[in-house]
Amino acid sequence: MNHYLIVCRSVTQAQRAGYLLSAAGITNRIFRSPVGLTERGCSYSVRIGEPYLARAMEILRQNSLQPVKLFLHRDGQYFEVALS
Repeated sequence: MNHYLIVCRSVTQAQRAGYLLSAAGITNRIFRSPVGLTERGCSYSVRIGEPYLARAMEILRQNSLQPVKLFLHRDGQYFEVALS
């Protein structure tokens, strides 16, 4: 299944994002970002299903949470997606 990783600056920001998304009915999972996806040593990511990206980004924007990076996981590989 394809999914997105929303890379956050810290575990606190990832937890806040996860809470906001859960409250909106978007299933998510928080974990340390896979090695090699960011230059930062200790970033955390929020994983969401592919159909929920637009709604998730709107929720984060409304709550002043700006992700560091965004990746699409497809066919076992990560592809960076431009943040808009």
